[in-house]
Amino acid sequence: MSTHPKSARWVWLVLAVQLIGLLGWAAYHETVRRTAPTVLLKTRPVDPRDILRGDYMILSYEISRPAKAVKRPEILNGEVYVVLKPEGTHHVVDEILAEEPAATDSRTWVRATAQGGFGDLSLDYGIDRYFVPEGRGTPSFKVMEIEASVSAQHRLYIRRVFLDGKRFP
Repeated sequence: MSTHPKSARWVWLVLAVQLIGLLGWAAYHETVRRTAPTVLLKTRPVDPRDILRGDYMILSYEISRPAKAVKRPEILNGEVYVVLKPEGTHHVVDEILAEEPAATDSRTWVRATAQGGFGDLSLDYGIDRYFVPEGRGTPSFKVMEIEASVSAQHRLYIRRVFLDGKRFP
């Protein structure tokens, strides 16, 4: 009979560790979104509504299809490092690197996954989905911009969405 209380303690200990891990993970990502340096990106929705997923948009960024004139290595497949530069109010691709920039490099750069070749290069930053808050419906707009946070690991996180210059939602 004395083994029952010990096994119950183990169950509660395992649950507590899992809960602490989940809360720590969520707190880290929320801290990045709120406090990391940001870049403003030109965006357009590709699929404004998905019947199965609800109010959901797949986003396409100008930085996902860099111009052919952008300096880049010959072979791009897998993880690459994209240097961004401000151009007007937005950030654009300045250079694509096969090697991670040195720690002393002060430029803004982010990790991406490259697919395709020199003529048809596509970069994925992991921020191509945006769930519209429930009950809001898919908004109508002419211009969509995303303010993205750049984490210490050089990953992008959607921080804010702007539709026709106004914050959404």
